[in-house]
Amino acid sequence: MNHLVVSMVTILFPGILSAIVADKITVHSKWEPLKFGVYALCLGILSYVTLQTLAYGYNCIEYLQKDKSVLNNIEWYTLNIWSIVVDEKPSIVPWEIVVATLLSIPVAFFSSFLINYKIFNKIAKKISITAKYGDENLFSFYLNAKEVDWIYIRDIEANITYQGQVISYSENEKIQEIVLAKVTLFKYEDSEELYSVPSIYITKEMGKFIIEAIPPDYLGDETNDREKTTE
Repeated sequence: MNHLVVSMVTILFPGILSAIVADKITVHSKWEPLKFGVYALCLGILSYVTLQTLAYGYNCIEYLQKDKSVLNNIEWYTLNIWSIVVDEKPSIVPWEIVVATLLSIPVAFFSSFLINYKIFNKIAKKISITAKYGDENLFSFYLNAKEVDWIYIRDIEANITYQGQVISYSENEKIQEIVLAKVTLFKYEDSEELYSVPSIYITKEMGKFIIEAIPPDYLGDETNDREKTTE
């Protein structure tokens, strides 16, 4: 196999790992292969930039420990990984790959925090650059809202209303899925209570049921003690 290809795969491994972790813990629309590749590249570069920043920080600390008051003569350590930009056969130092791979996990966590809490979108909205709420669809965006915990799902065709606590949910091009806990079923037309179950899995074609958030005052002694998950 071409030496450059092997080098690229090795160098990009931290980004691939970081992208896999971020994909698992963020709420977003499905990543196509091209988008995943771009994100892996960006997260990989960010992992190496983080490592380079730590290396420069160590250089500063080491210099200041020599009782120096200025930084004019610091010997900066530059990662060998950057040689890929200028050399056909880049110099690969194993410890740089290993440490960058370890750093890729916190990089993925930090990136996921920015995505899940819409930090960039909130800043952009503040300065009137955009009104976009995020990358995920409205179904996931609504159910992921902090105030949406207990809900009614109204299946008009089946004449059933489900009351329960959101545990997990998922959506693709054809169906919407929700898992509820502490579920009570009612007739939709007259709200007659039918029965209760510990949990239930509901799946329907797109737009076949209505979701309503239940205000906390309506829940009585029910407690919000579960975490929602998405797939």
